[in-house]
This record gives sequence, C-alpha cells and structure tokens, in this order.
Amino acid sequence: MRRNELNNVLTARRPLWKQVACLVGLGLLGVLSLLLQPVSEQLLSQYPEFADMPVWGLKLLVMLNPLVLLIVAAWLGALVAHRVGLRSLVAGTAWSIDTHRAWLQAAVAGLLTGAVLVCLDVLAAPWLGETWQRYLWQASRPNAHSLLIGVLYGGVTEEILMRWGLMSVLAWAMWRLVGRKHNGLAIVFAIFAVALVFGMAHLPVLAAQLELSTGIVTRTVLLNALAGLVYGWVFWRHHLEAAMLSHACSHLAMGMVWALV
Repeated sequence: MRRNELNNVLTARRPLWKQVACLVGLGLLGVLSLLLQPVSEQLLSQYPEFADMPVWGLKLLVMLNPLVLLIVAAWLGALVAHRVGLRSLVAGTAWSIDTHRAWLQAAVAGLLTGAVLVCLDVLAAPWLGETWQRYLWQASRPNAHSLLIGVLYGGVTEEILMRWGLMSVLAWAMWRLVGRKHNGLAIVFAIFAVALVFGMAHLPVLAAQLELSTGIVTRTVLLNALAGLVYGWVFWRHHLEAAMLSHACSHLAMGMVWALV
C-alpha cells in the first residue's frame, strides 16, 4: 500500500472532530504557557483599553487570539493535510515506521538551526546599530520562563498554526492548481511561502519594543524564514510532531548558545 493510500485509511479510522480535538489539546500546552509571560509595558501598549483590568484577566485576553487561531488551524489541517501527504501522529494520519530516525533527524536539524541562527545574529548585530545591539543582548538572555514559552508555544502551538494549518492549506490549494502529478512542487511552494509568513509574523512583537529599521526587518524576516524552511522540510519529510521537536530544539539550542556568548 502506498503511503498516501495508507494516510487516507488512517484518516478514515479517526473522525475529523477527534483529529481536531487531539491537536487542539496538544496546542493548548503552548497557549497556557503564555500565562508565564509577565505583564509588561509592551503588553499594555497593545491593549490600552484594558489597562485597568486585573493581571490574570489581561493574560487570559492575550491567550484568546492564539486559542481561536489554534482551533481554526487544527481543523483546516485535519481537512486537507493528508490529501497532500502531510501527516501527524497525534491526528492519527502518520505512518509510524522509521519513527526513531525521524526524531533523531528532527532534533539534530533543530539544534543546528538554533546554533546557526545565534551565530548569524551575532555577526549581523554590529551592522544594525547600538540600539539593536543593546536590545539583542538583553532580550536574548535565556531564562526558565522564556525557554518554556519557546519550547511549548513556539515548538508546539506555532507548528500547528504555521505548518499543520497554513502550510497544509497552501500546499493543497497549489496542488489543486497544478495537478496531482506536481504534488512535490505544491509542497515546496507552501514550505517557502509559510517560512516567509513565519518570518514576518515576528515583526509586530518586535515593533512594539523598538523602532524598526530596514536592516532589523530584513534580519528578523530572513532568520526566522530560514528556521521556517527547516521546520517545513521536517514536516514534509516526517510528520508534524517531528517539526515540533525540531522547533523546540532550536529554542533550546539558542538558549544554550546565548548563555555562552
């Protein structure tokens, strides 16, 4: 039985609502990790109308958007991911053969990506101005809360949003456009497109903390897009959970390397 046929069989065994429920339940780990994020001036500036709200209320408000997006992404991915050969163990659509190799490749790819990103960041910093350098050294210093948010929200929830939801939908739409014979082209297009979106998605938070220059925007988009290419490839090559592991390992590697810089 071919892999795509097996994916369809696996999907048929698990109803759509169960796939969505399992993925939302997993992604909730990342959404809940946002409770660890301190209420900062940046957070208050994003929601000035709620400045008088209790801290716990403001934190719940911050969790609302990611929760809605998580549900939508889990549902969209469950609808179309298996149609283009994109899989998930949690959703019940992944073939578990060679799982150990998948975990190892994903972890190594993530660790290397994290280390490379820090090296590129350090090399680029002198060209981006003193304000950026001060911000970079301060914001990049690892602590337990930021690492946990990076691993759980970045590694788990963002992968459901970006890879399972957006990448699957774009790959399926491209597949419908170019035809079944060009499924690989559709996937490659989706990997690159979502990597670019992933890079740009980091700009709003950064813009709330300092004035963005062309160099800072270029740096932010390119470095995060590079990471997105790796996670997209791992998702395509293995499954969603491998991409999650790769993303989480990148955050761990960045934390370890920044601690040594």
